[in-house]
Amino acid sequence: MAARFRVVCLGMVSLLVYGGIAWLSHAFVYGQGYRHRPILAFVGLYAGAFVLYLLALRGLPRLPRPRLDVLLILGCAVLFRVVLLFSAPIQEDDFYRYLWDGTMVAHGLNPYSVAPRTVLEAGGSEELRRYATLPADDARFALILSRVNHPEVPTIYPPLAQAVFGLTALVAPGSLLALRLAFLGFDLGICGLVLAVLKHLGINPVWVLIYAWSPLVIKESVNSAHYDAVPTLFLVLALLLSLKGKALLAHGSLALAILGKVYPLLLVPVFMWRTWVTQGRARALLGLSVTAVVVALGYVPFLEAGLLLWQGTLTFAERWQTNSLIFPLLYSLARERWVANTLVAAVLGGTVLASLSRFDLREERRFLWVNFLTLGVLFLLSPVGNPWYFLWLVPFLCIFPLRSWLLLSGLLGLYYLSFYFIYHEAAETFRWVIWLEYLPFYGMLIWEMKTKT
Repeated sequence: MAARFRVVCLGMVSLLVYGGIAWLSHAFVYGQGYRHRPILAFVGLYAGAFVLYLLALRGLPRLPRPRLDVLLILGCAVLFRVVLLFSAPIQEDDFYRYLWDGTMVAHGLNPYSVAPRTVLEAGGSEELRRYATLPADDARFALILSRVNHPEVPTIYPPLAQAVFGLTALVAPGSLLALRLAFLGFDLGICGLVLAVLKHLGINPVWVLIYAWSPLVIKESVNSAHYDAVPTLFLVLALLLSLKGKALLAHGSLALAILGKVYPLLLVPVFMWRTWVTQGRARALLGLSVTAVVVALGYVPFLEAGLLLWQGTLTFAERWQTNSLIFPLLYSLARERWVANTLVAAVLGGTVLASLSRFDLREERRFLWVNFLTLGVLFLLSPVGNPWYFLWLVPFLCIFPLRSWLLLSGLLGLYYLSFYFIYHEAAETFRWVIWLEYLPFYGMLIWEMKTKT
C-alpha cells in the first residue's frame, strides 16, 4: 500500500507540473517575443517532471497488485496528456506542415507534387487553384500555409502519415486539437501494445510506466504534436505479432511502420531473419514480399508526383543536421557529407549483420534486443537527433530499462535550451548544449558496459 500511495502522490505532483507547463506554454506565441520566452522555466519544469518520473520508476518493483496498479498508472498517464491537449506548442511548428499536407490530401491533391512556397508565390493564378483548393475558412488556410517551415521543400512525410493527416483534415480542417487527439489515440494504443508485449514475456505490467509516464513522450506527442506515435504503434504491433508467431502479419505491420516513417526499413533484415529461423526460408521470403507489396501499394496514390515523390526525403538526407553529437564529428573528419553518410551507413549495416550473426533470434528477448540496438545506433549516428525521434526507442525501455538510455530520454529535454542561447545571441554557449545532452549518457553507458562485463 505504501508503494502504491507513493506512485499516486508522484502522479498527482507530476500532474501539477504538467499543468504548469500548460500554463507556461501560452507565453510561446508564434513569431513573437523570442527573447522573452520562458524557455528556462520550461526546461526547469521538464526536469522536475523527469525527476518525478525516475522516483516513480524506483518504486515499481514494490507495487503489490499489478492489475490495480496498472490502471492507476494508465489513469495518471491519460490525465498528463489531457492537461496538455489545450496547451500552446512550445518551440515547435512542424504541425503546420501536417495541417498543410492534410488539407491537400483531403482535397484530393498530391502533397509531394508542389512545395508550399510554390503555392505562396502563385498568388491568385491557375497554378494556385490547381494545387490548393481552399477550405471554407480561407484565413485559417492562409495562416497555416504561411507558417509551414522549409516551404521550399515538398513534404518528406510518407503515405501513412499523409493518410492520418488527410483523415484528420476531413473531420476537422485546420485543427491542431484534432491532430493531437488523433496522435493521442496512437500514443495510448502503444501503451496497450506494450502491456501485451510485457504479458507475453512474463514481465510485470507495471513497467508500462516507462512509456506511459515518459516526459519526453508526453511533451513531444501531445504538446509538440509530433506524429511519431503513428509509426511507433505499427512497429510495436509488428514486434508483438512476430513474438506470437504471426510472421506475415508482422511483416505487414512493419510495412505500415515504414509507410509512417522510413527508419523501420532498417529492421526488415531483422524481421526476415527472425521468420527464417523460426518458420523457414519460404515463409521468410513470403514475409519479405508482403512488406515490399504493402509499401509499394502505399505509394501508388501518389505516383503522379514522379521523381518529386522523393525530393523532400532526399533534401532532408542531404541537408539536415541538428542536435547530433557523433555525425558532426564524422563530418568534420570526412569533410564531405556523402563520406560521412557512407560511414554511418556502413556502421549501421555492420551493426545489423553482426547482431544477426551473434544473437539467436529464436529467443524472443534477443530478437527485441537486436531491434532496440539497431534503432539505438541509428539514433546516435543520425545527423538529426531531434528529441521526438527518441520516441521510437522508449517502448523498448519497458523491456530493457537501461539507466543510460532512460537518462538520455531526460537529457534530450536540454535541446530546448539551444533556443534560449540562440535568441540571446550566445552562440558559444549554444555549442555546449549538445555536450550536456549526450556526455552524461555516454559516461553512464560505458559504466553499464563495464559493470556487465
